[in-house]
Amino acid sequence: MTGWEVLLAGALVGAGVTVIAAGLVPTQPDLAAVLARLDRSAAQEPAGREAGAIARMRGRALPRVIEALGLRRFAAELAVTEQTVESLAARKLGYAVLGLAFPLVMAALLALVGVTAMPILPLGIGVVAAGALSLVPDAEMRRRAGKARAAMRRAACVYLELVALERAADAGATEALERAATVGRSREFQRIREALLTAQVTGRPAWDGLYRLAEQTGVLELSDLADIVRLSGTDGAAVYGTLRARATSLRTQLLAGAAADANAASEHMTIPVALLGVAFMALIAFPAFARIFTG
Repeated sequence: MTGWEVLLAGALVGAGVTVIAAGLVPTQPDLAAVLARLDRSAAQEPAGREAGAIARMRGRALPRVIEALGLRRFAAELAVTEQTVESLAARKLGYAVLGLAFPLVMAALLALVGVTAMPILPLGIGVVAAGALSLVPDAEMRRRAGKARAAMRRAACVYLELVALERAADAGATEALERAATVGRSREFQRIREALLTAQVTGRPAWDGLYRLAEQTGVLELSDLADIVRLSGTDGAAVYGTLRARATSLRTQLLAGAAADANAASEHMTIPVALLGVAFMALIAFPAFARIFTG
C-alpha cells in the first residue's frame, strides 16, 4: 500500500472520530449566539463553540445526509427519546466513516510489516462495514424508544389514576389535569406538565396538549385520557368510573407485557445454561475418553 493510501486512511479515521464526537456532544443553546443574532452590532463577535468549524461542518453536511437517508421518518422515535434528527445523522455518518476507514487502516498497518493485499479488498470490506455500522444508531434509537415509550405508558397509567381522584374531588377538567401532573417528579410527568403549559400559553384546551404529546411520542394512551377528559369538559359527563376502568385496563396490559418480557428473558437463559451443562459433562467425561482413545 502506497503512502497516499496510508494518509487517506488516517484522514478518514480522523474525520470519523470527529463526526462521532460532534454527534455525541449535546447541542445547547448559546446565549451569546442568541444575543448576537438579535443585536446586529455584535454579529461580528465570536458566538461561542457553535461558531466553530465543527458547527459549520454539521450545518452543511447533516441536512444533506438527513434528506438523502430520509431520517425524518424516525420523528416519533426521536421525539420520545428527546433526540434530534441532526444527532442521529451525525452518529450514522460517523459510524459509516469509521467502518470505511478501519479496513484501510488495518491494511496500511499490515503493509508496514510487509503483508500486502489487493487495494480493492480493504476498500470493499470498508464499504460493507460502513453500511453495516451505519445501521447501529438506528437499532440503538429503536431500543431507547421502546424503553421510553414503556416508561411513558407507566406514567400515563399513574396519571389516569391521579386525574380520576382529582375528578372525584370535584375538580374541573383542566384543573384535574394540571393538579395531577404536579404530583409526579419523573421526566415523563415533566413532559406532561410541559405539554399542558404549552396548551395553556397558546390559548388551547389542556387536552390538546395531551393530544400533541401522544402524537409526538406514539403513546396512544395519552390520547385516550384526552378523549375522556374532553368529553367531561364539554359535555359535563361523570368520568370517574371511566378513568378508573381505563387505568385498570392499562395496568393489566403493562403487567402482561412485563410477564411476557420476563418469560422471554427466562427462555433466553436456557441456551447458556444448557451449554454450561454440556461443557460440564464434557469436562467430567474427558479423562475417560482420553484413556480409551490413547490405549
